Amino acid sequence: MRGKSKICPHRAECHIGIDLLGSEVPPQELLKAIIAFRPALKASILLTVLGTDDLYQKLGMLPDGIVFHAVSEMITMEDDPLYAIRHKKRSSLYQGLQMLKERHLDAFISTGNTGALMAGSKLLLSTLPGVERPALLTLLPTRTCDLAVLDVGANTSYKAKHLVQFAFMGIAFQRSRGITVPKVGLLNIGSEARKGTPELRTAYEALKEKSDSSSFTFVGNIEAREVFQGGVDVLVTDGFTGNIFLKTAEGIGMVILEELEIFAHEKDPSLKAAMTNLRQHLHYAEYPGALLCGVKGIVIKCHGDATTQSVLSSIHSAARLVGHRFLETVNAF
Repeated sequence: MRGKSKICPHRAECHIGIDLLGSEVPPQELLKAIIAFRPALKASILLTVLGTDDLYQKLGMLPDGIVFHAVSEMITMEDDPLYAIRHKKRSSLYQGLQMLKERHLDAFISTGNTGALMAGSKLLLSTLPGVERPALLTLLPTRTCDLAVLDVGANTSYKAKHLVQFAFMGIAFQRSRGITVPKVGLLNIGSEARKGTPELRTAYEALKEKSDSSSFTFVGNIEAREVFQGGVDVLVTDGFTGNIFLKTAEGIGMVILEELEIFAHEKDPSLKAAMTNLRQHLHYAEYPGALLCGVKGIVIKCHGDATTQSVLSSIHSAARLVGHRFLETVNAF
């Protein structure tokens, strides 16, 4: 099936849209991976892939559970975000967000232009009640658990109230992963309550006051070097600091991983299985994409250079968020 799929072929428990365009991974390669991955999902999960008509013609008939939505435009990484959203309404990115707005999709995944995705989400979906600014949330591995970090790039300026809103969105996300009472930390230059900017100090006091043993625990300020020791489920920061923190962590992780892979290959080839497992934990391009929290829809942004595995992991993540009613949980706060 191809073309605009406004109506599901069957009643889907979860309907996820996937933008095939705008990534460094060729669309045909990405679609082939999704087709191979489809049997691993529940039959009640429907996938709509968005791409150009010539891509569909090359592949022919799609298997059950996958619908093709043809588009005639693409938003590139070089496009100005606002201009692209206003003038490329037949693009895969715009069409996916429009389908999400009209509730033909439950979630939308894109590897395309981050700025255009955020601008389009704010314009088409609007923010949830009580949320003034959406935030990008990503998962990072630590010694003891996967840590939800937000914001990692959506906001370069902020106020204390925005950090508090980020915290509650992170709490809702971790609850969707089965953590009933998440531990929340505030990224700062020291652990003392009076450390950091006035906004950080105000956010500290607000989170301390709102901390409730039945819903979440505020553990206070966390220094960057302590983050990967574990013990915290949600790390709150502003988008400027969070983006630098994230990319520094990704860079260090890649250097360590590459050195270990060289050592394992030269000294002990039997370590190959262990290195594969380590790569899944440290290679940022294989982790699920970042969730744009705070808008009226589940929007996941993968790295432009993400592997097919990252997109497949994002499908799993989107299905889980839909199944656990993530948006309703955020609204409850």
